[in-house]
Amino acid sequence: MKARILTNDPSLLVMFRLGSIEGKLVKNTSEAKEMFKNSIKDENLAVLILTRTIEEWISKELSLYKQKESIPLIVVIDG
Repeated sequence: MKARILTNDPSLLVMFRLGSIEGKLVKNTSEAKEMFKNSIKDENLAVLILTRTIEEWISKELSLYKQKESIPLIVVIDG
């Protein structure tokens, strides 16, 4: 099982990669939605970490997903 972070902050991406957590740098809302959809399809993903900005960008999709599913665990951090 693995973890992944979706962030729009390059420094957070580097920090998490140093901790062996793969990450994706997201530049806009459409890219965030696409990466979120791809991430939740990954059967090996245990934890998906989102920054607050990404959470805001995909709030509708995130809310619908949380109502139906519990894996991967979705964690939102400041950043």
